[in-house]
Amino acid sequence: MALNGLRVGVEPCGVIADGDAFVAGEMERCTADFAVLAVTHEAEAAVDRGYFILSEVVVKTSQHAYCVLGRASTWGDSDLLSMELQLAAYVGLKRVLAPELSASTNVASYARTLLALVSNTAGVPVVVRVRAAEGAWARWNRVRMLCGHQARLQVALELGDDACELPQWRAEPVQLIVLPTSMFIGNNAGFPVLRKDHQAEIKRWMDHTVAYVIRQSEDNVDLVDYVRYLRFLAGTLEELSTAAAASAEYRDVLQAPLQPLMDHLESATYETFEMDLPKYDHYEHAMMRAIQDSPRKEIVLMVVGAGRGPLVTRALRAARQAGRSVQVIAIEKNPSALVELQLRNANDWGHQVTLIRADMRGWVPAQRADILVSELLGSFGDNELSPECLDAACRLLLAPHGVCIPQSYSAYVAPLSSTLLHARAQAYGDGHGLETPYVVNIHAAHVLAEPQIMWSFSHTQPSDQIMGDNRHNQRWAAATFRVQASSLVHGLAGYFDAVLYDNVELSIRPDTHTEDMHSWFPMYFPIKQPMTVNPGDELTVHMWRRSRESRTWYEWAVESPGGEASSASSSLIHNINAHEYWIGH
Repeated sequence: MALNGLRVGVEPCGVIADGDAFVAGEMERCTADFAVLAVTHEAEAAVDRGYFILSEVVVKTSQHAYCVLGRASTWGDSDLLSMELQLAAYVGLKRVLAPELSASTNVASYARTLLALVSNTAGVPVVVRVRAAEGAWARWNRVRMLCGHQARLQVALELGDDACELPQWRAEPVQLIVLPTSMFIGNNAGFPVLRKDHQAEIKRWMDHTVAYVIRQSEDNVDLVDYVRYLRFLAGTLEELSTAAAASAEYRDVLQAPLQPLMDHLESATYETFEMDLPKYDHYEHAMMRAIQDSPRKEIVLMVVGAGRGPLVTRALRAARQAGRSVQVIAIEKNPSALVELQLRNANDWGHQVTLIRADMRGWVPAQRADILVSELLGSFGDNELSPECLDAACRLLLAPHGVCIPQSYSAYVAPLSSTLLHARAQAYGDGHGLETPYVVNIHAAHVLAEPQIMWSFSHTQPSDQIMGDNRHNQRWAAATFRVQASSLVHGLAGYFDAVLYDNVELSIRPDTHTEDMHSWFPMYFPIKQPMTVNPGDELTVHMWRRSRESRTWYEWAVESPGGEASSASSSLIHNINAHEYWIGH
C-alpha cells in the first residue's frame, strides 16, 4: 500500500482489545500500511501472575505483527513494561512506542526505566514519543545522554501548531512522524487538509526515511480521508533532478576517502567521475579561457592524472573553440587506464594526443607545458594530495610563467549534528572509526553554522619558486562559530571551493554549490564524545594538516567555553600523529 516508499499508519484512540480484528478490518479499510496499538489491555495483574492471559493481549499471533507497532503501558510498572517488550519480541512486533516524554516527565526516572528495559530485554527498538514543542529536544537529549547513546532508542515526533526545533530533529533518529487529526483543517468540500506551512514541513520530512502515523484525536473521526490526503501530498513532490537522483543512494553512507597515489583506481570509479558533466563543462570553459589568454603561438597543454581521458576530450574541444593550435599531452601512472587512453586516442582523438605513462611528480619533459590541468581535487580540496602533486608537477612540467588549472582551492568546515553519521562512524573500522574522516552525502544532519574557511592552496607562483620539501604545505587554523539553537555536536562537515582559472570556479559549499555537480560529497570529521551546545554558545574548531616522510594527515579538535546554560568542554585532538588515518604519498 505504500506510495513511492511512503508508509502511513493509523493510531486509534480509545481501547482496542482485539488487535488482529482491527488490522483485518479497520486498518485495511483505511488503506493504511500499519497500525499503532497497545501491546496489552488491562494487564496489571499479569505481573503477580508472571504471564499474560489471552484476554489481556491485543495482538495475539504473529500473523499481523509485521504491520503493528506496539504501544507500551504507562511508566507506572516497569515490570509490566519489561513483560510487554518480551511479548513484543516474541510476537514479532518491529518497534514499541514508549509513553510520551513530556514537560511533566521526570526525565532521570524515564531514562532509567528505558535503559533498564533495553539492557535486559530482547532487541526490539524502543521509540521515545515526543511532541515537537519548546524544550522537547533538550528533554530527549538528556534521555539519550543518560542512556549512553543507546542505539536501540528511536524517536516518534508528533507535530502540531507549536512545532519547533525541526532542523535539529532531522539530525535525530526519528522513525515516525505523528500527525494528530486535530492538526488538519477542512477544505471547501469538507475533506481534511493541512495548512500551507504544515504541508511544506511534511514534504521536507518526506525526503527522509520516516513513516507517518495519523493519530485519531477523537473517537468519531474517520481516518480514511486523512490517509488518502497524505498519499496525495506525497504525489505532489517534485521529482529529483538527475544529479540528485544519482547521488540519493549514497545519502549518509560513509566512504573512505580515495588514496589515488597509493592505489590504482578501477574503471568503474573513473566512470562514476565522468558522469558529472557540469564539472567537466567548467573545466572545459577554464581551459578555453586559458588557451585564449596564452601569448604562445604553439601551446602545450598537459593533463596530469588523465585517468580514462575525460579532461583530454574537453581539452581538445576547448582548443577547437578557441581556434588555437594546442599540443595535448596526457600523463597517467595507472597502467590499466593507459590501455583505455590508447584506445580512445585511436578511436576518438585521431592520434592527436601524446600519451605518457609516468608519475607526474617524476617525469621530466623535453618541453614544458604552458597549461597544466589536473582534477586531483578532493572533497576537502587538498585531501587527495593535490598540493603535493601539483607542486612537483608545476616544478618539473610547467613553464616558468605557465598556468595551472586549478589555480587555487580552499577548505571550509562547519559544526555538524547527526546521530546517524556518528553511530555509523562508531561502528566503522572495528571501533576505530571516530578518528577517521569520511566522504559522505550528508542528509540526516543539521549543519549548525555557516562554513568558515580553514586554509587555501595556490598554484599561481612561478614554477621555479616552488619549494622542494613539503613543509610549506602543512597548515594550522582555528575558526569560532556561534550556535543559534540547542544541539548535540557530532563532528564537522568539510567542504571546498576552487578557482579553476580567472573567474571560472567550482564549489561544494552549501551556499555556493555548483549547480547539478555531484562528483564530490562533503567530508565528515567525527568527534569521539558528542558535545551539547545551547543557543548563543561559541564553538572553536582547531584543525591541522600535518606531513612527514610519505604521509599527510589531518588532526582536529572542538572546544566550547560554555555559556549561561552550559559548561565549558573540549574534545580530544583526534588522529594525533596519524595514528588512525593518513594519506600515502
